[in-house]
Amino acid sequence: MKRKEEIEHALAVLGRRMALDGAPDIEVLCCGASALCVLGLLSRSTMDVDVLGIVVQDRDLDPCEVFPAEMERAIANAGRELGLADDWFNGSASRMLERGVPEGTLERSLEHRRSFGPCLTVRFLDRRDQVAMKLFAAMDPVDGIRHLKDLEEISPEAEEISHALMWMGGWESSSAFRAKLKAIVSGLGFEDLASSNIRR
Repeated sequence: MKRKEEIEHALAVLGRRMALDGAPDIEVLCCGASALCVLGLLSRSTMDVDVLGIVVQDRDLDPCEVFPAEMERAIANAGRELGLADDWFNGSASRMLERGVPEGTLERSLEHRRSFGPCLTVRFLDRRDQVAMKLFAAMDPVDGIRHLKDLEEISPEAEEISHALMWMGGWESSSAFRAKLKAIVSGLGFEDLASSNIRR
């Protein structure tokens, strides 16, 4: 079974378990490597599904580091059925919402919206927003190299890097942060964009 199909199968099992456990209906936005695999943009092996947030009335994203109790039970049960860790479906990526998301993220994710049973709807982050999130994640001093490798495999285009820099350019940041960002963007082959879009 291909990785994309494995992830979709795991989500279908979770949707079924949620229905059996009486979990409330929920719509989530997923990011990270598993979302990239589903979109056919990444070949790296992963079964961790990273939830960026809960979609609220198509307008907002709420953080979700902890899910409702019935859903947490369904996640653990699905994990045992599939031979995965209890937290294979997790909201740790919600911490990124402190920075907000690129403008138009929710609208673009509608193109990648899937139903996995009566309780679970999943949106996958659009490619251009994945690039933005991965570029930010590549700044991490511990896990950055893994995200940088993902970016290299995605092979972003200039417009996608510009989109990411526009999002990150509005943040208050240190000179060290900007220097590292410039180095990463230049290393990806976009030295001109780094010079013109990242202030010193």
